[in-house]
Amino acid sequence: MNNRDRLIEIMAENSLDRVELAQLLSVKKKDIDRWLLSNESASHKEIPDMAIELLQYKLDL
Repeated sequence: MNNRDRLIEIMAENSLDRVELAQLLSVKKKDIDRWLLSNESASHKEIPDMAIELLQYKLDL
């Protein structure tokens, strides 16, 4: 499972929307939007491993 898929899974499991997720990670919503884009999109950005780890820590997974 890649970080994008893991992020989608975490969002679903915790009923988080993009704004809430951005607040938890102290990033802009635009960053979340780009992380969730398909890999084929020109605007896609890879999700840093650190962001997934921080999110898991904050949600106490």
